[in-house]
Amino acid sequence: MSGSVCIIYLKDMSDSKQLKLTKSEIIFHEGDSIKVLDKVEQKFHCIYLDPPFGTGRKFEFSAHKDKRGFDDLWKEGEYEEWLEELISKLKNVIYKEGTLFFHISAEQSFIPEKVLSNHFKKIEKIIWKKAHGKNTVKKKLGAVVDVIFMCSDGNSKFNLQYVPLDEYYFENSYTNKDSRGLYALGSIKHDKTRKGNMWTYEKDGIEYVAEYGWKVKYEKFLELLEDDRIHFTRPKKDSNRAMLYKKLYKHESKGKPLSNLWDDISYITRTSQDKRLYPTQKPVKLLERIIAIASDEGDWVLDPVAGSGTTGEAAQNLNRNAVLIDINPESKKIIKNRLGI
Repeated sequence: MSGSVCIIYLKDMSDSKQLKLTKSEIIFHEGDSIKVLDKVEQKFHCIYLDPPFGTGRKFEFSAHKDKRGFDDLWKEGEYEEWLEELISKLKNVIYKEGTLFFHISAEQSFIPEKVLSNHFKKIEKIIWKKAHGKNTVKKKLGAVVDVIFMCSDGNSKFNLQYVPLDEYYFENSYTNKDSRGLYALGSIKHDKTRKGNMWTYEKDGIEYVAEYGWKVKYEKFLELLEDDRIHFTRPKKDSNRAMLYKKLYKHESKGKPLSNLWDDISYITRTSQDKRLYPTQKPVKLLERIIAIASDEGDWVLDPVAGSGTTGEAAQNLNRNAVLIDINPESKKIIKNRLGI
């Protein structure tokens, strides 16, 4: 079963009808995106916003006869005012436990971060290393990263994602072995920034104690011990104290927990799996990761500047429902053809 997609095409809205969205409804509505958001009754768990960056450039994709693209031209102060109003509207349609992902180039990130800080209690920076090429621009550092601000009010839905383990990680982490197989050592002690469960375990005259406590309760530790999932270290010289670790088996690993540096997804080129349909199009895998982090199956996802509809494709792949909005008439054609709706 795939998720459903609702498209709102924006051009010249004049009526005041509320837009109540259903899973099977496809709406083409004429109007300004900021005004349309006032009429959307649906709330969203995940919003992905990849707006114009305020670059002062015109974007064209001349590989197509229609020269698909858009103008990113603003008078002084206009861009910040537009962002401020748009973010205010988006706050009205996001759940309290929802997350907004704001995608921007690193060199243009100052104004968006300023605006976002006015509306969200928690902002985390994700660095997407989109390219690995050398710098071909004179008098300027090569732009190989974008910033994705992950914005919430501190109690958002969060599904930890994993990336495949690389060879270096295998060689340097899974260095222990027992009857089950190779395993790495997982820390179960708290560091000094947080106090944990205070208990001590003794075995063969050796004390296993954590200065700031353990991450697991004593009862849980005993369960792990009974299942032979605790690794005992040896005490240092002239000491009777040592440390405990949880055994993390290689064959049970989901992968390496995702960090805030994403360097495993490249931007779209002529040789990419994604077919390039739009000048600023993002990879489907990037949007799948974002949506998976902040939503569950059946949840609603919003992209108010949808472009080529990558968010819609990713949402369908993950069984989410999506609302896509864009003011460019070419976007409507691209999205309908791309998603088969």
